[in-house]
Amino acid sequence: MKVGIQLYSVRQSLAKDAMGTLKALAKMGYKYWETAQFAAMTTMANSYGLGLGVEDAQKFLADNDVKVIGAHVSTAQDLTKMGEVYAYHAAIGNKMVGITGGFFDDKDDLLRKCELYNKLGEEAKTYGVMFYYHSHFHEFQKFDGEYVMDILLANTDPELVGFELDTYWAQRGGMDPVALIGKYKSRLKFLHQKDIAKAYADKVNLFATCVDPEKTIPLSLYREVMQKESFAEVGTGIMDIQPIIDAGNQVGVPYILLEQDWTQRDEMESVQMSMDAFRRYSGIEWA
Repeated sequence: MKVGIQLYSVRQSLAKDAMGTLKALAKMGYKYWETAQFAAMTTMANSYGLGLGVEDAQKFLADNDVKVIGAHVSTAQDLTKMGEVYAYHAAIGNKMVGITGGFFDDKDDLLRKCELYNKLGEEAKTYGVMFYYHSHFHEFQKFDGEYVMDILLANTDPELVGFELDTYWAQRGGMDPVALIGKYKSRLKFLHQKDIAKAYADKVNLFATCVDPEKTIPLSLYREVMQKESFAEVGTGIMDIQPIIDAGNQVGVPYILLEQDWTQRDEMESVQMSMDAFRRYSGIEWA
């Protein structure tokens, strides 16, 4: 696998100095970027990309020897108007465009969302792009005895909808990330990696501590139980990351991306720490 970064990890730095931050990431060794459409960018043109027009983005990426390999579209984005998003990313060389996740009232709502994701995937395909879904912890709630994540995979077309497994959130949903990678195999297009703070060693599983798995989990509850102090830089917490890398390589996941949702440090210091940690693991391709 190759190491990359979800740009949400440095959203405050991007809001202050977008181009300076991006250049600094490239110098750190983050050569594969997943863009993020976050709040501070919503007033920008091309907010779903680099905040640059196509030609300027192409030049910037070439000048800094960087590739955009994925994109997160905000949940606030009008999903009926994704054509311009797909066209932009196809033009700058990115073939993967996804959403940051969904929230589901019940199984019927989930199945309706699966239909929507298939339609988004059909549209994406016309641009030479693949649509994908990013998971959190609540996809490991059960509806009628089945994990939401399994229902998502079973009711979306593998040719149209890929998945991005966030290993931190999977573990916080009471799951074993390594087992999930082995289970979902080729449906996985990316892994997201960070670490779980050591102080949370006895309260990792949100369903066992503060979330009732029998009740609806809306965005508001997700935000309420997020526990910002539970996020740690790669290699500084309790997650066993080498087996995650090994499992990803075994099933052919091409990228493992840092996504540092929250940090107690300066953002750029934080992502540098994680890059230093990634360099200590085996099974990473740096060329």
